[in-house]
Amino acid sequence: MATIYTGTEGGLDTGQLADLLREAGGAEHDFLPPERVTGYLARLEEGGVRCIRAVQDGVLGAALLYSRFGPLYPVAGSYLRLEGLYVEEVMVTRGWRGNGWSRTLLNKLREVAGTGPDIYVDCDAANEASVAMMGSAGYVHVADYDDPYRAKAPSRGRTTSLFRHPGRPARPVRAGRRAQGGMTVG
Repeated sequence: MATIYTGTEGGLDTGQLADLLREAGGAEHDFLPPERVTGYLARLEEGGVRCIRAVQDGVLGAALLYSRFGPLYPVAGSYLRLEGLYVEEVMVTRGWRGNGWSRTLLNKLREVAGTGPDIYVDCDAANEASVAMMGSAGYVHVADYDDPYRAKAPSRGRTTSLFRHPGRPARPVRAGRRAQGGMTVG
């Protein structure tokens, strides 16, 4: 049985993580150039990315890399504020696929993060298994967008689907009152 680690406990074999990133990046519905693998490892060492992973008998079988973002104010002059966690990569080695590891790691991220932050994750829109898994794990489809970085140049970009797992609901605002960082209702 595999053990899931959410922090520094259990040690992280960065060589195995690099191999898993390269394997995932070569899959049919993903593309991960070597410089992104190197970038992830550097950000992990610097603390800019965190890793949740599943290990069995010393072998890394599944991993999820995530980071915190925001607050962002996408509409100038408004009170619209976005922040949360972004799942950078979910990777499952070939021999572990089809056994619910992606969903397990996404659920573990929600457990670690608590109910507060929104969690965002994306995947290739043509990857029907990943799209279905996102829905079954409680993630809501937000949008599709063209993604030039999901395919090796000079191929044309592919379409990426963005999903969101909402954090706790915003607290209600009484009519005619302005909430901190909110908007007037009424």
